[in-house]
Amino acid sequence: MHIVMVATECAPVAQASGLGDVVFGLSREVELRGHAVEIILPKYDCMRYDHIWGLRVTLADLWVPWYGGAVHCSVWFGYVHGRKCFFIEPHSQDHFFNRASYYGFPDEYMRWAFFSKAALEFLLRTNKRPDVIHCHDWHTALVPVLLYEIYQHAGMRDQRVCYTVHNFQHQGIAGENILWATGLGRPQYYFHPYRMRDDFNHAAVNLTKGAILYSNFVTTVSPQHAWEARYTDQGFGLGHSLSVHQGKFGGVLNGVDYET
Repeated sequence: MHIVMVATECAPVAQASGLGDVVFGLSREVELRGHAVEIILPKYDCMRYDHIWGLRVTLADLWVPWYGGAVHCSVWFGYVHGRKCFFIEPHSQDHFFNRASYYGFPDEYMRWAFFSKAALEFLLRTNKRPDVIHCHDWHTALVPVLLYEIYQHAGMRDQRVCYTVHNFQHQGIAGENILWATGLGRPQYYFHPYRMRDDFNHAAVNLTKGAILYSNFVTTVSPQHAWEARYTDQGFGLGHSLSVHQGKFGGVLNGVDYET
């Protein structure tokens, strides 16, 4: 199979948490089992560039629709300890990824909404049609929503999405402006309680809740944690949504890379 990971971290080049370890280690293991794996990441100014080999521009003109216009991006390619990685660099006054840090800004949800949109636009424009798009945590939760609502109608009908929640506490609570920015629009449609409306703040959309609805399969870090997310406060309010979609939700025990 052809699998594309979409994530905000990948050890050791861009890492702020255990997410980076999982993205690198899982990609390596899946590749060792005979699959073709590629990783899409933001091109941060604070990345460990000394861990990237052969970094070069692979697509100079990627125009990502954003609000009523488009943002010009360059896409770079390089190897991170053998993993094939694409890095998206937006040329925008928002400086989404040029902030000397990975996280911790007031516009977090807009940064990651743009990254999710850009990742799919990159796949569409380069005619990459992976069998599985694997997204991680709330930062990339809009990928399955955008794929189903927009990109399947533009030529990406056969792609399937696996969505992994590493931390249920952070879910991506956003206002309706994120719908207009990404081209989804139709706030009345997405604010339906069985789509993306947050169960506690009815004036906001919950990106993780949306990903649970739109993904083909949802995983978390262990079978035990999957049970906890449904039946205890470890789901941080998402227990009902996980129960509604229990047929496509399960826990897969996180592994460790013994060589690392």
